[in-house]
Amino acid sequence: MKRTLFSLLIAAQFTLTSCGGKQITLPVLNEIRTETASGHREAADYKCSSVFPRGSWQFVHAIDFSLKSGGGSTVVGVTALTPDSLKCALVTPEGFTLFSGTLDREDNFEVKRAVPPFDKPAFAQGMLEDLQAIFREPIKARTQRGHLGDPPAAVCRYTDDANKMTDVFPEGNTDTCWQIRNYTANKKLTRSVIAQACKKTGPSHIPQKLELQTYGPTGYILKMNLISAEHLP
Repeated sequence: MKRTLFSLLIAAQFTLTSCGGKQITLPVLNEIRTETASGHREAADYKCSSVFPRGSWQFVHAIDFSLKSGGGSTVVGVTALTPDSLKCALVTPEGFTLFSGTLDREDNFEVKRAVPPFDKPAFAQGMLEDLQAIFREPIKARTQRGHLGDPPAAVCRYTDDANKMTDVFPEGNTDTCWQIRNYTANKKLTRSVIAQACKKTGPSHIPQKLELQTYGPTGYILKMNLISAEHLP
């Protein structure tokens, strides 16, 4: 049986701040294969920027939240994007705002409203990282293009100044339309995002379903079903 929203997220907050438990070994990132002179893919396959929404949007998602340790609940997520900012809110199905914040162009995150237990710094940090993973093209010091997997899939690898890496797979398969994977500087997988049932709108591919998963002892899964997507002028 699912726990109530508040009891679930109180447990989630405890898990985020707990130091106990055995550390889970995370998979090591496979090195990217360099393109040959003839090339396995044309440059058009590397439209990695199309994974991230362009312009101004408002998205409303039904979000099913579940912990690896068990339990789950549902909230409504509202995200408003402009070229200069990202505003987000978590709302109960009854319309009560639990959390809201704004992310600016320099990735500074300001919490506007946070009712307990959403007022903990760990919750805001996790929210920030999830929003950046889904909606913001990574800030990069350098970018590589190549292929991973068998059959080989086109991938863009973004590496920032701290040597953290993000792999973006702009091509899909029968089940997905794009994927994102975040890694630490030690090449450990920390977060993945899988998009399904994308609809092309302008230069962007807007997914009807998203699944975000974090890894390690504090891991959780967000299953996001699109309720509405409005392209704002």
